[in-house]
Parts: sequence; structure tokens; C-alpha cells
Amino acid sequence: MTQLHERLQRLRQPAAVPGLERLERELLGENPPISDEYLPLKARLERLVAVAARRERRRGPAPLPLEELVDGMRVENERGEFFLVESSVHLEVRHGDVPLSRFHSVAPDTVGVLTAEPELAGFDLRRAVFLDTETTGLAGGAGTAAFLIGVGFVDGERFRVRQYFMRDYHEEGALLHALAAELAGFDRLVTFNGKMFDVPLLDARFRLNRARFPLSAAPHFDLLHPARRLWKARLESCRLQSLEAELMGLRRHADIAGEEIPHVYFDWVRRRDARLLARVFEHNRQDIVSLAALAVLACQWVEESRAEDPRDVFSLGRVLERGRLYERSEAEYRRALALGSPAVRGPALLRLGWRAKRAGDHARAAELWAQAGEAGEPEGWRELAMHHEHRSRDLQRALAAVDRGLRLVEPEAPHDQRAWHQAQAFERRRLRLHRRLSRSGLRSERD
Repeated sequence: MTQLHERLQRLRQPAAVPGLERLERELLGENPPISDEYLPLKARLERLVAVAARRERRRGPAPLPLEELVDGMRVENERGEFFLVESSVHLEVRHGDVPLSRFHSVAPDTVGVLTAEPELAGFDLRRAVFLDTETTGLAGGAGTAAFLIGVGFVDGERFRVRQYFMRDYHEEGALLHALAAELAGFDRLVTFNGKMFDVPLLDARFRLNRARFPLSAAPHFDLLHPARRLWKARLESCRLQSLEAELMGLRRHADIAGEEIPHVYFDWVRRRDARLLARVFEHNRQDIVSLAALAVLACQWVEESRAEDPRDVFSLGRVLERGRLYERSEAEYRRALALGSPAVRGPALLRLGWRAKRAGDHARAAELWAQAGEAGEPEGWRELAMHHEHRSRDLQRALAAVDRGLRLVEPEAPHDQRAWHQAQAFERRRLRLHRRLSRSGLRSERD
């Protein structure tokens, strides 16, 4: 009977969990209450979590509420509540080196030239909404939500910024409902990488809330790609903050890194301490104003040919050529050549050669391609070989151009994919030219 009693007593005790007893000793002391001997495992764990949370609160400073650090207000609508922050800046104020007053003088056709997208012809920046999101994850996906959505727009002589913030996940419906009403007043959109990230994310969140993102079909000026075309040749990075520093002379102080922002929001949801969250609001506001200023600056570069560095001058020529402003693009290529930079000499000569060919000046095109080849551009020798093979019918000169091109690319071919493909193309052309020369020699002997 005694053995049976002992076995029943053991069965009544909760199963041993590795490390649980040690953790209880650390948090509750060496001798936890005897009455806890038969507590269920769930109750023991919940007690430990509560004790750990109380200790954490005692160790750190008291949380500061959002309203004390961020000048905003609670907004209620039919879907619930969210938090709204409003600010503005006068257009006479310069954002870094960029005067926001230039909003009023940017020609509507400039955005279409800058992007080479016909649907953006007549895109008036003053009628657009500038949008940027802060999210719970940087990679997107179904579980990623936009907890802070900033929008900016020109209103008379001011640039206004409104930031929609959900203090917890259940406020998303109210936030999106209010945002939809805001965006309904605009018919065009400006973002920075929004086509790949912000718009697909918002479209998914609206769908999950049984609504529709109002600007999903609106003309969309995504500034990331035009910025890369204009400035990537010179700048190491085309991130928005890098462009701020390099082009606008703007340096952010105490800014929060983008990769830290999701963690800050998770910490806010858990602890309700707004210290770091206030920096996220300022980061988002700066992004919106910088996006607007950068859009103005990019349009200025197109309208006024503001580029001075040879790499920027050549890049501007490419943007103008994509926008079908051929005379202006050729002028920029010639200006890049005149600045004497070896980095752009070959590419500029190539572009001018192609323009001469399109204009029907084949002799001038051949001359430019030869100069491009001498400047180290294999494409120049390829074009010259094609010219002599098919137009001037001078196979010996075509073969000479092929040999010059091969000497350029062969050393790079073993470790450069593009050079390898170029070398293969030159080899095939050389074999074809040798066969044609051989057949031509046989015909001459028979004659």
C-alpha cells in the first residue's frame, strides 16, 4: 500500500522541465512557497513571466507616453482610433540646398522626360501626394504591416506632412480608412522605391481590410530609378539619405537607422515607451520632405542642365536621350568630352556614333567608333567592324577592327562574363570574315 501511495504522489506532481527549477530559484528565491508544489506547469510559467516583467520595469526608466514626445492627436472614425501627427514647412524654406519654392516653376513635362514614361507626361508635382511608409519588416510579405504612413503635399505656399500611426495592430483598420479619405483627393503619386515596396505593401494591407488602395492605378513617379540614372555613375550609394548628403548638403543628426525601425515598433507595442519611437516619426517626416526636395532637384537638373562633373554630364545626356530630347543629349555628350575625363570619353563617343548613324552620317559614325575603340571601348571596334563588313565592304579593315576588339576583351574574358561574351562574338565574326576573304580570293584567281 505504501508503494502505491508514493507512485500516486509522483503522478500528481507536474512533469520536470529542464532548467525550470533553477529559473524559479533565481526569480523566487531558494525556497519557493510549499503550497506551490502542485501548481500546474502553465501557472508556474505565467508566474515567472510576471515576476520577470516587474523586475524589468523596476530596472529601466519609467515609460514615456507618446503624447509627451510627439505633437499629435488621437483620431476616431467608424473603424476605431489611430494617432495623427501634422506638420508643415513654408515653400520659401530651403531643404538643405534645395529651395522648395521651385515646386511652382517645374514644368509638368519634365517628369515624363526624367522617367521616359509617356504616361507621366504632364505630371504636375503640385498635384501629387508624396508617400513613405515605416513597416514591421523590411522584406515585405503577408505578415508585414505599415505602422506609420507619411504623406506630403503642396498646399498653397506650404508643404504639409501628415503621419498616420497605429499604436497597436487593432488600429490598422481605422488608419487605412482615414488614409483612403486623404488619398482620394489626389490623382498622382510620388515615392522612392514605392513601385517595388510601398505600393504593393499598402495594396495588400487594404485588401486584407476589405478595401482598395485609392492610388493603385494612378500615375506613379518612382524617383529611385531616375535618381540612379542621374547620379549612380558618381555616387557610391543612391539611398535617399545618401542623396540628401551628397546633393543637398543635408546631414541628419541623431537619425535612426532604417533596419532598427521594426524593432523600435515591437518594443513600443510591448513597453509603451515612446523615446525611440519619437525618432521614427522624425525620420519619416524627413524622408517625406527630402523626397519632395529631391524630386524638385532632379527636375532642375533636366531643365537647366545643372550637371558639372563629367560623369553627371554623361548621365544627364543618357536621361535626355531616353526622353527623346536628342539635340540636348548630344550637346551633353559633347560637353562631357570637352571636360576631358577618361572615365566618360569612350561611352560619350559611342553614344555620339550611334546618333550619327541614326542621322545617316555613316562616315562620321565610323570615325567616332574608331575613337571610342581607341579610348578602350570594345563596342566601338564591334560597330566599326560591322560598318566595314556591311557598308564599306572593306573586309580587311573589318578584320583589323575585330582584332583590335579581341585584344581589348581577351585579357578580361576568363573572369568577366560580359568580356567573355564579347570575345566569343569577336571570334565568330573573325571566322566569318576569314571565310569570306578566302572565298573572295578564290574568285579572284578564277577570274
